[in-house]
Amino acid sequence: MSALVCAISGAAPEEPVFSPKTGQIYEKRLIEKHISESGKCPVTKEELQQEDLCDMKVNKVVKPRPASATSIPGMLTLLQSEWDALMSETYDLKTNLDTTRKQLSHALYQHDAACRVIARLLRERDAARSQVAQLQDQLSNSLPTNGSVEIQEGETGLSSQIVQKMEELAQNLAKTRKQRKFPELSPLEEVKRLKCVQSHSLHHSTAPGVLCVDIHKADPNRIVSGGMDCQVLLYNAQKQKMVQKMVGHSKKVTAVKLHGDKEVIVSASQDATAKVWTCSSPTDWSSQYNCLHTIRKHRLDVTDLSIHPLGDYLLTASLDKSWAIHDFATGRCVRHMKDLESAFPCMSFHPDGLIVAGGTEDKSVIVWDVKNDQATVATLLGHESAVQTLSFSGNGYYLASGSRDGVVKLWDLRKPVNLQTIQVEGGCTSVCFDATGQYLAVSGSTVQVFNFEAKTSLTETIAFKEHTDAVTGLCWGPNAKTLASVSMDKSLKLYSAK
Repeated sequence: MSALVCAISGAAPEEPVFSPKTGQIYEKRLIEKHISESGKCPVTKEELQQEDLCDMKVNKVVKPRPASATSIPGMLTLLQSEWDALMSETYDLKTNLDTTRKQLSHALYQHDAACRVIARLLRERDAARSQVAQLQDQLSNSLPTNGSVEIQEGETGLSSQIVQKMEELAQNLAKTRKQRKFPELSPLEEVKRLKCVQSHSLHHSTAPGVLCVDIHKADPNRIVSGGMDCQVLLYNAQKQKMVQKMVGHSKKVTAVKLHGDKEVIVSASQDATAKVWTCSSPTDWSSQYNCLHTIRKHRLDVTDLSIHPLGDYLLTASLDKSWAIHDFATGRCVRHMKDLESAFPCMSFHPDGLIVAGGTEDKSVIVWDVKNDQATVATLLGHESAVQTLSFSGNGYYLASGSRDGVVKLWDLRKPVNLQTIQVEGGCTSVCFDATGQYLAVSGSTVQVFNFEAKTSLTETIAFKEHTDAVTGLCWGPNAKTLASVSMDKSLKLYSAK
């Protein structure tokens, strides 16, 4: 085998192949390279293909040892050289490792220092924000005087100009009431097809429970809710996400309202305050909201809110046996009715804006005349437990009230008499007429919807049992196309026929 010689390199081939066509022996890798480049034998110049090559079965060539490895001293020298090279490489690796450790230690120290600086800056920022919020609250409840910083807390009073505006609006609404038509109102068949299409847990899970909800009267995608976590949340139903969070109350939020004509949200809380939140953008309702006014007229929980049809005045009710009307623009109290006989869990303006109805802890519903020195014009008796919720029908003729024992009463305000009594499961927490007054939603342990079967009687239309805990709030969307409900199970649910 030692006589085999590659025709190309002249050396003994490690992997010999033979070509019967040329009669030559080649190193396989060399002849394959030549064939791929030229397709000819480099020795005879004949045409040659890889198929013309035959592998030869021979013993592999054992390369002779180098001269330095043919003796014991030579092998020791080689081993010593390898050892020296290994030690040199190990030293370099250790040096690099020490350098890397020092760099990492320095980077970690810088990172820790940066984290401490960021934490300090965040604390300073939060403290500054808290101070700004306190100053805004103080500013919103103060009036500029001649060099005095005393906060004026007196009432401005219902002036003759305010009463005249209210009366003109009521007359205009009364003239058009009988001619009002609602061609886009959902028919009874469509309301019967309502089903839960969205369900969201928006408020903080450590303080479970959503207590109140409201839908914008013109845009069903704007929904605001208040919860046990002291927060007011603005929700976009179209995008199915929460778009703004308003933080400022220190106790549970008991009532929320969306202004119909302005980018304004109002909220009431057990911390004895009501807040007016305004949007920072006049064109984008989902932009940041800031607290414009904090109303501190009550001593105990503010339980309910109502916006006057004019859109300029806000009504607040409280457990301190008082209710008050406030100016939206200034946050000032216009009229404060206090030291009354009972606390008020609920209260609302009439759709015409000239009377106010309030449900009391003394099991009655009291109606006041706004323009005539807030005189009591009617006391509706019949409930056997505290009245927790009430709602006027859109035409202004009817009032629905619900009490803690689960009784809902329908009142005709023109006589006034109790037309119908409905018993619901669990305590009645919310009653809500739609804007037309055709449908009434009632909540207790479930959600029930009633419609006027006749002019003076309601009949059940549909019921929803999706909530797993007590339902605490209800609100209809425009034209009764949607219905929103909130519950102690932390969820907001939207019902629609689509």
